[in-house]
Amino acid sequence: MRRQLSTAAVVIALAATATACNSDGVDAKPEDSASAAQSPAQQDPKGSGPAKDKPAQDQGGSLTLGGTATLKAKNGAEIAVTLKNFTDPAASDNKYMQPKPGKRWVAAQFEIVNKGQTVYDDSPANGVKVIDDQGQAFTHSIGSTTAGPNMPATVKLKAGEKALGYVVVSVPEKAKSKSVTFTPDSGFGKETGQWNVAK
Repeated sequence: MRRQLSTAAVVIALAATATACNSDGVDAKPEDSASAAQSPAQQDPKGSGPAKDKPAQDQGGSLTLGGTATLKAKNGAEIAVTLKNFTDPAASDNKYMQPKPGKRWVAAQFEIVNKGQTVYDDSPANGVKVIDDQGQAFTHSIGSTTAGPNMPATVKLKAGEKALGYVVVSVPEKAKSKSVTFTPDSGFGKETGQWNVAK
């Protein structure tokens, strides 16, 4: 009986995780995702670090295109993350795979360099979000664009190695992109880089 209850609990937990994002790459709760992009000035005024409901610490501040954020993964790996390009809108390179009606694609090109000695092992696209001027955050979508090759689905970088590629994000057609964030460990890391991409 206990084994059946444990199995049921795991199934429920997996189902809840699966509903966090829909197939169009949009956060179900954008207001929660946006908290990962809080600047140091928005942390606990007592200086004790980020508020409990905002575990990620912004290491990028108000970086712009071409800026580099130095971030640490949970395993101690130190990476230099640079937003090399941001294409808005981004055209699909496959006529059979297009943004859904009322949506458009944007694409962020990141370069990730392992600056430390610990291997950086991650799925980078999972840690990317585009935030609009209303504070809504949107996650990556499946697709590729004419902007250039996608970021590999998984990377395992030794010291000095780097990865480069685009991450596609689906946003509402009328949304105005304001910033792009990157968080290691598939978005669950403690540090986040943020870049301003507002036009």
